[in-house]
Amino acid sequence: MPGMRTTSTSPTTLCLLALALVSGGAHAAGSLWQRDLKCASEKSERARVICRALEKEMQWAGTGHAMPGLPSFQVTFKTAARVFCRLPIRPEDTPTLVEMGLWHRYASTDHSMRAAQLTKGTTSLLALLGDEAKPHYPSVQAIHKPEAWMTDREIDTLRHEIENMTDHPASVFSPRSPDFLLKGGCQKVP
Repeated sequence: MPGMRTTSTSPTTLCLLALALVSGGAHAAGSLWQRDLKCASEKSERARVICRALEKEMQWAGTGHAMPGLPSFQVTFKTAARVFCRLPIRPEDTPTLVEMGLWHRYASTDHSMRAAQLTKGTTSLLALLGDEAKPHYPSVQAIHKPEAWMTDREIDTLRHEIENMTDHPASVFSPRSPDFLLKGGCQKVP
């Protein structure tokens, strides 16, 4: 166009720009291509054990929903079933799972795929506990060192979310579903 100035970009500048984009992208996506949930940062020993079990059982899968996305290591339904059975997860783990799930959902400053995978894992484990977990849901007063942001409202919201997951007859977390993850018991979990 008349009046517009054109500049040529040197091949060296283009190579440096491409290198910066690739190295920055690889660093950002590094957690997608590794089984690394940074479990050492969890608050309690039981939380670290659960986190490491989720990390070990992560599966290679696509990240997309309606459209295929980059493949990465993810916490899947099978991951949750394996961890549930192999650790095993017990109703007494409910307060730990609630605290882990709420922390990674609401308070974590790490809004990465890692935090999303931990939230998905803890929520799935709570759903697999189902009704057995209900009497063990903590109140804020029962949590050892509750975070300033944590209220009983967040805990109730999580409890209702889990109830919705387990009450729907088509949910893989419902014993009424033909696709129930624990159909046939833990001995049938691959």
